[in-house]
Amino acid sequence: MIKIKIVSITFLALNFIIILKLNAQTEVEQINSTVMKYIEGTANGNPDKVREAFHKNFNLFLVQEDTLRVIDGKGYIKRVEKGKKYNRIGRIISIDNENDAASVKVEVYFPDTKRIATDYLLLLKIKGQWKILHKIINLKNYQKVEDLVSNEKMGIEEIKETLSNYIEGTANGEPEKLKKAFHQDFNLYYIKNDTLSIILGKQYIGNFKEGKKNNRIGNILSLDYENNAGLAKVQVLMPDRNRIAIDYLLLLKIKNEWKIIHKSFTSKNYDK
Repeated sequence: MIKIKIVSITFLALNFIIILKLNAQTEVEQINSTVMKYIEGTANGNPDKVREAFHKNFNLFLVQEDTLRVIDGKGYIKRVEKGKKYNRIGRIISIDNENDAASVKVEVYFPDTKRIATDYLLLLKIKGQWKILHKIINLKNYQKVEDLVSNEKMGIEEIKETLSNYIEGTANGEPEKLKKAFHQDFNLYYIKNDTLSIILGKQYIGNFKEGKKNNRIGNILSLDYENNAGLAKVQVLMPDRNRIAIDYLLLLKIKNEWKIIHKSFTSKNYDK
């Protein structure tokens, strides 16, 4: 009898693991489908498909002449002429997701101008549908790989310093470090009751009082960047609340300083 029970429990456990893997695969497929609507819609002149991919209030961010430029999302879609083919070749480089939040890296090649755009996208699952909330862009001339890696180490260290200001500032009650880490107009995005919720950045920083310690343990899980645009994933353990938060952060290098432009996050319980 004991053996039968063990086999039964093992079988159920294996089934549970398989179900989790299938669900994860399904989420990735859904995210992939959303991003491909953006890629194909912009290449084939299909503004309706592009509109399906993005949240209605999305914006695009990039650095031009060392200054942050914000492009209105609705205006961006209007510039996609219906039926007009655009010589742009897009591909998804990576997808990362946790619960109802995700980030995606996309590369778009423009053969006519020999330029490559790198897009870093923040996505949230809203009412059962993945939507691109915001994207940041880096545009550069096509170069050989060896020409791109010379400053890689320095760039990573600079981004880590910005992320450390965020992690340490929230843990140790140092709002000035938070102001240094975030762009002044940043916001935070998350899903509550299957609906998009937004926290204003200034309000968020105001929650952290000078010198007041918070039991938060932050770790950088990954980071990726191209020239002056970057994407980071940060894990924050909150033992007092038995919670773990995952942050996806968009960063741009403005006036020689890396700034977090926007942050989306999700959270879940964890076992101590």
